[in-house]
Amino acid sequence: MRFENKIMVVMLVALMHLLELAGAFSHYCACCKPKIGSSSHVSVMLKSKATNEMDVDTKSVTNGEFDIDSDIDTDSMDANTKSYRPGSLAAATAEQGRVPYGEESRRYRRTEFVYEDWVTHRTTEKVFSNLNGLFYSGIVRQLKEELALVALSAALIIFWNDFILLSDAAGTSNWISILPRLSLPALPFTLCSPALGLLLVFKTNASYARWLEGRNTWAKIISQARNIVRMTTTFVDVSRIDDDGRKSIQDLSNAVWLLCRSLMNDLSGPEDEECFRREVTKIYMNSNPCEGDEKGGDSELVANIMKSSDRTMAALAQSSRALDAVPIDEKRRVEIDKSLVIIGDCIGTCEKIYSSPVPLVYTRHTGRFLSLWMLLLPAALHDVFIDPNQASSGTLHLLQCLPLIPTTVIVGLFLFGIDELALQLEEPFSILPMQKFCDRVRQSSTTITEWNISERT
Repeated sequence: MRFENKIMVVMLVALMHLLELAGAFSHYCACCKPKIGSSSHVSVMLKSKATNEMDVDTKSVTNGEFDIDSDIDTDSMDANTKSYRPGSLAAATAEQGRVPYGEESRRYRRTEFVYEDWVTHRTTEKVFSNLNGLFYSGIVRQLKEELALVALSAALIIFWNDFILLSDAAGTSNWISILPRLSLPALPFTLCSPALGLLLVFKTNASYARWLEGRNTWAKIISQARNIVRMTTTFVDVSRIDDDGRKSIQDLSNAVWLLCRSLMNDLSGPEDEECFRREVTKIYMNSNPCEGDEKGGDSELVANIMKSSDRTMAALAQSSRALDAVPIDEKRRVEIDKSLVIIGDCIGTCEKIYSSPVPLVYTRHTGRFLSLWMLLLPAALHDVFIDPNQASSGTLHLLQCLPLIPTTVIVGLFLFGIDELALQLEEPFSILPMQKFCDRVRQSSTTITEWNISERT
């Protein structure tokens, strides 16, 4: 075997080992990153956060049963405490000992900013922090199969063109000389690149528009839920705020929260079922205990909601019934009912987004276009890395071809990453902080009710 062929074999073997080491290093990073912040500190922060929230079971938070702050997603560390924030991807990594990605990571990407987050977001060290988090990126880890396939395509082209075909340089194997060279002109890729870019841009814009519409819809739900409680507690006759009047107002407040929480349950996966049952039971079994009922609360309502085939519509009907029971004049009741009508329209908008994806024919065509474009790209870029002034064989020639592999992988990372971002945004509700929205409705309703009743009585 010629010396150049031996060098090529050694390089291919070394490349295979480097790919294995890259995977091992990614796993090592996932395991070692939590050592920066202790999981015990994360638990302490979770407990302290739970004490500041209304109607949250501290024990369930520390056990991971109820994510009070799972909607906040920052991979950075707090500037003052140098510790991971609860509910973030970094905190989940510290607790689990690995970096969650894929479907598991969506619950940790429910971003909601506060002042400290905006300060961190505007930092001037974005370049270093972004590159430092490359191996922890959920997008990068999600694309490992696609990138490995692109790297394999580039390696096969190098192996064929610069090892198999060049091995016949001495003319010892006549049959090798008739084999075709794997090379494509760059012009077709240049011509179709704008079309591919338009497809990716349109898909990304459509997916972001769906996310934005979902967020705006939930903002409208929150504001209308507050309006219902605010108008009810303000319009009710002061002389009728007795025990029955207070109970009717509290029932309406609970019903408005139940409507938001039921919608969240319909837009979530099966993992939310246990949390939904626990929260509804806690609200309705511990609030307003009826005389003569040993358990207290409205167990019949809880049972009916749980077995309902459409919990959101059942909660909407319960809100209407609770509004009708409030001692208030008819004209003002009609005004309050308009907010329920708006919430009903918002429910239809959420159902539209949740049940209708971006047309699958568009998604599939874009995916096929991108996949074929990336797999064939190494054949078009191969000759770009070869210096025509150098000899057609030799160690230097092989070294010139090897950068083709990381180059195509980096290009694939960005293009496949854009497509993956669109896919992640297409269904917005699993990455929207809906639990936080529902908790905010509950907290606002309680604050408005207590303030108005105490001030008027």
